[in-house]
Amino acid sequence: MRDEIPAALPLIAFAAALALEPALVNAGTVAAGLTAMAILSFHRRVSAALLFVAMGTLIGSHERSVRAEEVSAFAAMDRDRFLVIEAPLERDWSARPHVHVLRTSSFRVAGREFASPLSVYVRFQPPAIEMESRVRIEGHLRRDERGRYSVAVKSQRLMSYAGRLSLWSPASWNRLIANRLRTHAAARPAEVAMIEALVLGRGERLSDETRDQFKRGGTYHLLVFSGLQISIAAAAIALLLRWIGAPRASDWSLLAFSAIAPIFIGPGASVSRASIGIALYALSRIARRPTTFENLWCVAALVRLATVPGDLTDPAFHLTYAGAGALLFIGKPLAASPLRWLAYVVAAELAIAPLTLFHFHQYALGGSLLTIAMTPIVLVMLVIGAIFAASEAAILLDAIALLNALCVMLNGVGGPAAGFFTAPPLAAMIAGGGGSLAALAALRGRRRTAAVVIALTIPIAAAATAFMVRRSVDGPRVTMLDVGQGDAIVIRSGNRTILVDGGGRHDDVRFGENVLLPLLLDRGIASIHAAVLTHAHPDHCGGLVAAVQHLRVRELWVSPRRFRGDCASRLLEAAANAGTPVRMVRGGEKLSIDAVDVETVLASRSFKRAPENNSSVVLRVNAAGRTVLLTGDIERDAEADLAPRLGHADVLKIPHHGSRTSTTPALLDATTPRVALISCGRNNFFGHPHPAVLGSLRERGIRVWQTDRGGSIDLSFENGRVSVRPEIDTPE
Repeated sequence: MRDEIPAALPLIAFAAALALEPALVNAGTVAAGLTAMAILSFHRRVSAALLFVAMGTLIGSHERSVRAEEVSAFAAMDRDRFLVIEAPLERDWSARPHVHVLRTSSFRVAGREFASPLSVYVRFQPPAIEMESRVRIEGHLRRDERGRYSVAVKSQRLMSYAGRLSLWSPASWNRLIANRLRTHAAARPAEVAMIEALVLGRGERLSDETRDQFKRGGTYHLLVFSGLQISIAAAAIALLLRWIGAPRASDWSLLAFSAIAPIFIGPGASVSRASIGIALYALSRIARRPTTFENLWCVAALVRLATVPGDLTDPAFHLTYAGAGALLFIGKPLAASPLRWLAYVVAAELAIAPLTLFHFHQYALGGSLLTIAMTPIVLVMLVIGAIFAASEAAILLDAIALLNALCVMLNGVGGPAAGFFTAPPLAAMIAGGGGSLAALAALRGRRRTAAVVIALTIPIAAAATAFMVRRSVDGPRVTMLDVGQGDAIVIRSGNRTILVDGGGRHDDVRFGENVLLPLLLDRGIASIHAAVLTHAHPDHCGGLVAAVQHLRVRELWVSPRRFRGDCASRLLEAAANAGTPVRMVRGGEKLSIDAVDVETVLASRSFKRAPENNSSVVLRVNAAGRTVLLTGDIERDAEADLAPRLGHADVLKIPHHGSRTSTTPALLDATTPRVALISCGRNNFFGHPHPAVLGSLRERGIRVWQTDRGGSIDLSFENGRVSVRPEIDTPE
């Protein structure tokens, strides 16, 4: 088992089968054929590869059928009425602006078990979780376009806790400690949140500010991914027992620990991955078949994929095994030099950077170096936190605060080398990842190391190339971005950009970072000539906060009416911190970028009905002799006021996402558009666009394009013609 190929080859074969299984017509037939070929094969490695491809095909097929059954069961439910849902209480509530969130790994509804995660949202203060094991709620179950389930609970009367955790269960021990720590949370929230995250694997109480500080430094995994804590605890157990001369007891203790730890900390994927690695290591020693860490890495990844096939596309799985693999297959061979620590740092950066760019559109150069510097500090915090959990000595909280301040300072050092950037194309990621795995299986020594390094540079180079190519457009272009139930529209000409609204959601304060910025950066947009907020509703305003914070925004234009509320306040604060001038828009103001002219149009007065929507800034965009009218969320009152002044428009952005309170005959008669654009979320709660609006557009022969049907909608202008096409964006 000292040879690394037997472990690497099955991993590659199994992962490839999981990835390709959805394209198979009949997975069972393919698996049977592969098995027969393996039996008839005279080459042991070929036979093993074929068997693992067959196994991956069958497991992937089963996983897909389970998900399909869940989707079918969900589609058959009456979603117009409240459903009774039960879910396990595995975590505490997370406080977010205006909402509390509870996340569970599974749930039960209408007599069926769903093995998919569920997010529960409430706008009231939820009761404290004591030793209950389940939550029972009533509400509308939703499933978004990415297959994520959620439910919003309207009243505390519609939610209750039930059941009791057994005192013999390690999960109850975790809950007991968390409840003890809760008594200190009011006086020392930051310190208690840090202890819960490090000692108990509970990151729910961590503030957004703390999360952002560690993310900017590239060290967020030290706080949240509990695999580090498990590995440290396992190492301490093994060293202690071996020190007292009990190596066999050490191996059995590690095996027991690997089973208890996931139950104690919870069903988090990182915990399970670390426990699998520890268990395999212990088993290899108990069976007196010690193996290399390289083989252990391959087998641990294979076991995890066999038990949870969905991890194949999970960012945390990619980051965990890519980081560890880089240390083993790049850093370790190069560590013979005097600067061995630098070899490990470079190896980790090469493996992690493409993945963080692809999944999160972020980079944190030097994050590996900061991780090395901060790991001892976090380890000391972990030990102090564990002692505090047992003793509740208040002086220990001061030590946690001091060490946390040191971590914040170190993350601040790495902050300037972090930011957002274009994601590598999927083809480049496949080439880089596939090339690396092929090198592990086929090559040896320095040739293998060199091949892996070259393969990992492919996605990084592709991301940089894509950004340079896309940062400028040949002609005028208007793009309605697919931001779900909201508006975000990009106007481009040359290398200059105007952003109109930024989308957003009430329950997601990081919407801008998670949704809007990736859509902009994948189009090569890192600088914005002007950002225009039509009105301060969260579904238009929320994402603009991140744009102002993380991109170069030259100027911010806002409506002079009804500019108030939490999102407006956060946007003004972000503009002040970034030094971005804020301009109150008046009617008739003009803005030009190369071949595009933009003019603002405002209603002549305020309205009592829907005052925020009717105060929207309307923009007339003139490009290559054609006109696009961007209408925000104006409703019938503002439409009646504005119609005489709007004139003809070739393209009309339908107001208020196609609500029946907008798009009156007066507006359509005044503008006579040929193309209509509607921005709305898939299966949105409001039923947008309304059938009456769509019917009115059809009667006039207006071609309709919707983001919930075709994704982002791109309009290009050339020689007096307008070309419309949908765009496929990088998945979130």
